[in-house]
Amino acid sequence: MNTEPIEVWVDVGGTFTDCLVRQTHPDGHRQRDAIKVLSSGLVSVRVVDHSDDFTHVDVELPPRFAIDGFWESAKLFEQGESALEGDLFTVLGCQRKSANTVRLQLNQPANQVRHDQSWVLDARIESPILATRVLLACPLPQPLPALSIRMGTTRGTNALLTRNGAPTALLITEGFADLLQIGTQDRPDLFALDIVKPEPLATRTMEVRGRLDAQGGELIPLDESHLRSGLQDLKASSPEDLVLAICLLHSHRNETHERTVQRIAKEVGFKDVIRSTEVAAVPRIVPRAETTTLDAYLLPILEAYVARVWEQFGGEATCHLRWMTSGGNLVASAGFRGKDSVLSGPAGGVVALGEVAKQCGVSGAVGLDMGGTSTDVSRFEGTVGRRQESMIGGIRVLTPMMDIHTIASGGGSVCAIHEGRLTVGPDSAGAFPGPACYGHGGPLTITDVNVLLGRLPIDRFPFPLNLKAAQNALQQTHQQLPSDSTLSPEQLADGFLQLAVTQMAEAVRVVTTAAGSDARQMALVGFGGAAGGHLCQVADSLEMSHVIDHPDSGLLSAVGMGAAPIGRIASQSLQLTIASAVPDGAPPHANRTLSQDAISPLESAANDTLLQCQAQLREEENISPDTPLQIVHQCDARPLGTQSTLPVDLFPLETLPARFDAKHQITFGYRRDSMPLEVVTVRCEATLERNANQTNHLDPQDNSENSPAASVTHAKPETISMWVQGADRNVDLWDRETLKTGQTLIGPAVVTGPYSVLVVEPDWTATLSAEGILEIHKTKSPRVEETPLPAADKLNDTIAMEIAARRVQGIAESMGEVIRRTSVSVNVKERRDYSCAVFLGDGSLVANAPHVPVHLGAMSHTVRSLIADYPEMSPGDSYLSNDPYAGGSHLPDITVVTPVFCDENASGSSRPKDWPCDFFVASRCHHAEIGGMVPGSMAPAATCLAEEGVVLHNECLVRSGKSHHPRIRELLSTATYPSRNVEENMADIAAAEAAGQAGANRIQALADSMTKSRLMDLLKQLLHVAGEATATWIATLGTEPRVFEDSLDDGTPLRVTLQPDQSTGRLQIDFTGTGPVHPNGFNATPSIVTAAVLYVLRCVVPGELPLCDGVLKRIELVIPPGLLAPPAGDTPENSPAVVAGNVETSNRVVDVLLGALGVAAASQGTMNNLLLGDETFGYYETIGGGAGATATQAGADAVHTHMTNTRITDPEILESRLPIRLWRFAIRRGSGGAGQNRGGDGMIREMEFLRPLTLSLITSRRTTRAYGIQGGQPGQSGRQTLIHQSQRTELPFATSREVEAGDRLVMETPGGGGYGKERPAD
Repeated sequence: MNTEPIEVWVDVGGTFTDCLVRQTHPDGHRQRDAIKVLSSGLVSVRVVDHSDDFTHVDVELPPRFAIDGFWESAKLFEQGESALEGDLFTVLGCQRKSANTVRLQLNQPANQVRHDQSWVLDARIESPILATRVLLACPLPQPLPALSIRMGTTRGTNALLTRNGAPTALLITEGFADLLQIGTQDRPDLFALDIVKPEPLATRTMEVRGRLDAQGGELIPLDESHLRSGLQDLKASSPEDLVLAICLLHSHRNETHERTVQRIAKEVGFKDVIRSTEVAAVPRIVPRAETTTLDAYLLPILEAYVARVWEQFGGEATCHLRWMTSGGNLVASAGFRGKDSVLSGPAGGVVALGEVAKQCGVSGAVGLDMGGTSTDVSRFEGTVGRRQESMIGGIRVLTPMMDIHTIASGGGSVCAIHEGRLTVGPDSAGAFPGPACYGHGGPLTITDVNVLLGRLPIDRFPFPLNLKAAQNALQQTHQQLPSDSTLSPEQLADGFLQLAVTQMAEAVRVVTTAAGSDARQMALVGFGGAAGGHLCQVADSLEMSHVIDHPDSGLLSAVGMGAAPIGRIASQSLQLTIASAVPDGAPPHANRTLSQDAISPLESAANDTLLQCQAQLREEENISPDTPLQIVHQCDARPLGTQSTLPVDLFPLETLPARFDAKHQITFGYRRDSMPLEVVTVRCEATLERNANQTNHLDPQDNSENSPAASVTHAKPETISMWVQGADRNVDLWDRETLKTGQTLIGPAVVTGPYSVLVVEPDWTATLSAEGILEIHKTKSPRVEETPLPAADKLNDTIAMEIAARRVQGIAESMGEVIRRTSVSVNVKERRDYSCAVFLGDGSLVANAPHVPVHLGAMSHTVRSLIADYPEMSPGDSYLSNDPYAGGSHLPDITVVTPVFCDENASGSSRPKDWPCDFFVASRCHHAEIGGMVPGSMAPAATCLAEEGVVLHNECLVRSGKSHHPRIRELLSTATYPSRNVEENMADIAAAEAAGQAGANRIQALADSMTKSRLMDLLKQLLHVAGEATATWIATLGTEPRVFEDSLDDGTPLRVTLQPDQSTGRLQIDFTGTGPVHPNGFNATPSIVTAAVLYVLRCVVPGELPLCDGVLKRIELVIPPGLLAPPAGDTPENSPAVVAGNVETSNRVVDVLLGALGVAAASQGTMNNLLLGDETFGYYETIGGGAGATATQAGADAVHTHMTNTRITDPEILESRLPIRLWRFAIRRGSGGAGQNRGGDGMIREMEFLRPLTLSLITSRRTTRAYGIQGGQPGQSGRQTLIHQSQRTELPFATSREVEAGDRLVMETPGGGGYGKERPAD
């Protein structure tokens, strides 16, 4: 007799719980069954009858829940009422009356029961146990049989997102109490004046005295007496269940101090104390501290949930319970930690993606998991994608996770019209009220659109839908279209659908482009109940020709639980140099060898991590020492001095450097063997080998002779009406369960299954495999264009314009991904100081990826300058410039411009005669070294352009097929102040070239699909719509001029006058009254002023204003010669210096514009530029400060504002790479201006120099203060103090000087201004 336990696979989502049960009968027949239940564990019922004394009630409920005796001991209460004990009735008996009716005997009369009322049954058990009992028809009072359970849950994720975890305190090194509030100093929303930073999970912080150096050596002994006293005070003033998280600087190199802190904390009486070295013993204290606090924050929540679930399943005696981790492995309950739980459910889907791909014999697959509020995109290429760091709920998490990209476009995404533009998401209808068709007053959503277009048959939905409500919502939205629109309601609905498809396709591009993959060579796999309705259209968008729809697509995350391996992952930090740089003169691509000194540490780390995995598996899985395990060792390696790592198989050790170089070449397009190679982390993954009974997880068919697939008689479909390619059309509606093996369906058609709907589009054919999988193939060559654009009957085509705009915006963003992947310098590759854009052939900006605000709109000036110098261009040409007097900003910003020529034989191929090409694509990258007087190319004392570095004035990179790279190299090498790193310059220029070519190819493909003239017309329409949105905002400004003045730190004035003209709908922005040319580098070019104006408009104009020249069509800029328009000289030697104009004066331009508009107090108004170096290295950082307050919110503390948003170097990385020791990194409390809403506080950054260095500072707001408005007070000025042998010297706002070993610099950045008069204290 078979005693094999019943297998249960569960995915607990935010709304629904998916559950599959697989059991083997005594005759060997294996059976699978599945169900979806609400994750609340509640079941809605409808009253159909009751006894005269109200003690017996007949209720209608879903047939699966109509089980004799099942609901005994459950609670019953009226829907919409509170579920307090006094309102509950206990079910004493349960008798099945019909397929969907049961009679409930209650413990007392339910006198309020009325016919047709909705009530709720509550079994008082978690949803996985309810689902399992229903599938096994096991009533509540009866014990469950022996079970083997594999489960994923969003319980940890939900607690994180709702901030509903345990009270947590962080113990951290002295001087760093504010570390988690500062984070990496960047702001999450580039254009939000009300900056909302993620709240740290720790509500209390305590500093620990004691310090390690970057190598783990003890600098200052741990002050145990002070620690114990502080912990006693913390214990006395905190809730009983306070959890402690410990994260000390450099503890990943030496955990001794953390272990001592943990021991003393437990002696003081704290129960739960988590060390960072047991959670993520890897470098970078900011994400390590966030991961540790996350683990502590979720610990009690998960412990209680795991214990409750285990007990309800039957406990340890009959239930073997394993949990899915975010990394795709199953662990026992004891090993399920908070940090590993946040992608527990979605990880199951990614595991299933890999299994589906293998089952279908495809080597590459993209998973599209469309839920109610979002869509998750993942990939499989031989193995599933993983990443070692993720951002979840605003928290950086250092733990292996499935590589999942999420966008806010799901079935519940709201479809709306704003300022004449169609939008889908990010707002969602949620579970309640839900889409309009749910009948609860919800808005128009993608689900409604699919219902109204006939793509989602309402009689196949799991509950009744309100078609009229959906129709009304569409009609109300349709009325918001511009009066001259000719779109019908159906066309509008189809437009929303196409826009959603475009957004999902762009998400796929992000995932595949970032990995260097070609989506066209991969299959698209749908999962989630909503994905099947969009798969073919998304595939068309991506030129993919193969779609896979699994019969369990609506349950694939649960299926993945069954397919996942049982295993553990352990890691160990090393930071070990394992190979030298390839010497100069070596043959190209010469293989370098592993250092002999590296062998022993690598082998030791591999052995340590293996032993750790084995010990955990033996303890949790009760396996013997000789149990076979699958072992995979990997390491994270990187060129020494960089931050981004690549995972590489550790063994064989002797080929590790060569394999890393090869992978670097494949991933980024170049080798970086000119730098030594460093291993940062060694990782071991050990999984239990599967036996024969652990296969065929994805086979949904029973092993039955009566299986429908065994029959050859094909059932006939129904016919429904569906909107197809612009018109209603009768299409076949198939019930999936009636399809036969080998049966082929020709699109258009709809296939409905128990938990999902598949739409087979025209020109697609679906065939059912023996495994029940529908494989859908394109029946003719896919179109080059991604999203089919509707034919235009007039220029004002709202739908087509939105799709074209999103596509072109996606091209600009994908160019940025190419630069990130292929660039070399730290500043470009890791700080991501670059921007990309697309232009019409006259230089009009049509799309700008919002990477760095100071680049917004600025590249148009460079493109137009190139057009003037090169009126004739050819396909394949490429140009570059960094000349501030030819449209540039400052010399470190090099712009690479690529002209785009589309098919000259296409319809409408003519272009205006003064256009040298059809389109341009361009990128602007900040090169950290471009020559000049000081390392870093930002000399405070420079008086002319030549002293700031190498000038590249409108140079050719490639022209008429000839490469001009040798000339660029010569210019960089031979200038008066040449570049100190020509090879890095050339490598980053090559990356920008590659991005330009990639962007040009995609523009050509887009134009070919619809004709060039059609694309041009749509983009011109976008410019018009952007201009109209700006005009609508201008109309709110009235007629009176608005004047505001501020100044630089040396008193140079900046003055602006805003003069609206309501008769023309235009706004004049006049900088007359601004000061003369600055003697040093604080001059700003007109391109910088343009960027600041576009940034401010994007911040203040309501809605998602397109980042294009159309915004500026309604703006008249008046910039007199002087500070903001310095006159160019004949040579760089007699041209004014400009380097600080880009980083400092740009912020003051923003200040005066916002001041004139009165919408926000001034933010810190500076980037606090700090440069350090000597003959061996150069380092550059910018430091955040306080944000200005607004009428609705206080200013954010310690954050980058306005014209930059770059991250600051992690303290551990800073100290491990540079001769610097950071002693304090804190919020400068009280530096924000007082007011009804206070200004944000600045930062304090105190560092010690460990050897003689050159220090340069370019800052502002040292002699001035960030203004307050509406009676708010100004923020405090910043200051920088040099401490030399206890002597304190306050440094000027711009300076360069030599510092000695032991000197300290204290940077105190400005606070933001306050808003409104401060209310008196009560």
